[in-house]
Amino acid sequence: MNETRITVHGNVVSEPVERHGRNGSIFTTFRVATTPYRRTADGRFVDGDTSFYSVIAFNALAANAASALRKGQPVIVEGNLSIKQYVGNDGQPRTSPEIDADHVGHDLSWGRASFERVSRAAALGQDRTADPDVQASVRALAEGESAVADQRPAHVDADGVVDDDYDPGADSADDARDDAGGVLATGDPETDDYDVVERLTA
Repeated sequence: MNETRITVHGNVVSEPVERHGRNGSIFTTFRVATTPYRRTADGRFVDGDTSFYSVIAFNALAANAASALRKGQPVIVEGNLSIKQYVGNDGQPRTSPEIDADHVGHDLSWGRASFERVSRAAALGQDRTADPDVQASVRALAEGESAVADQRPAHVDADGVVDDDYDPGADSADDARDDAGGVLATGDPETDDYDVVERLTA
């Protein structure tokens, strides 16, 4: 199949709109305008005719474009060009160039942008681990810090090891403590017999 590849440098002239297709896929549409310029014989630069392109992006690219792009920003769009024909509101036939985008990005020759990497699942809103609270907990865990350290019982150390001499039923009286100041236990939960309580059902 023959395809016409095109790369357009221009400005976003309509706010990107994210939509959902009938099959649940995500697509985003926006318009880009590009104005070429040339130098005249006397050395001046003059603008040429402005061309407008409708851009459509799918899936993760669509989600990221809808989140990152705003009207008025300079962009570079690469994709397949096609010419769509339709009938305008006045009943007259019209044509519109449309780019099925493969790549979209800010044109850094006009300003600065920051990049944030996200997974395809996160871009599509399908990644439960992308929740900021979850990410904060994972980062704290990786750095050796417990996100809920203040909720850890006193008889459990930072590695999750339970003190064998701990007895939750003992009071804090001096006769209930050993020489080291720890609470004396009345049994060993790992070796003593115990009863299994069945889960209650509603």
